[in-house]
Amino acid sequence: MKEVKAYIRNALVDEVVDALEALPGVPAVAVVPVRGFAHTANGGPAVRVEMSKLEVDLPDDAVEPVIDCIVSHARTGDGHPGDGKVYVTELAEAVRVADGARGPEVLRR
Repeated sequence: MKEVKAYIRNALVDEVVDALEALPGVPAVAVVPVRGFAHTANGGPAVRVEMSKLEVDLPDDAVEPVIDCIVSHARTGDGHPGDGKVYVTELAEAVRVADGARGPEVLRR
């Protein structure tokens, strides 16, 4: 099981979420507004940024299509600094609150 976490431009959230919704094997997406700072690509001073963080918990076999979908729909034109980042981490456990079920099956629709 994996968690895919992506920081993307606010203006592209709906497009990315719509594309993820159309993929098989994506049970849900959490969208969280974030504020922070980032250094400019040319090494200039840090600037304040507002972006959105997407979180998707997935079975291992659904990870690559989700990454490809996020990258292709979150990129502006040919790609620009500030388009965002995607991170993938291992999930040690998943538990469904409603019935206490555990493991990868709780990540399926």
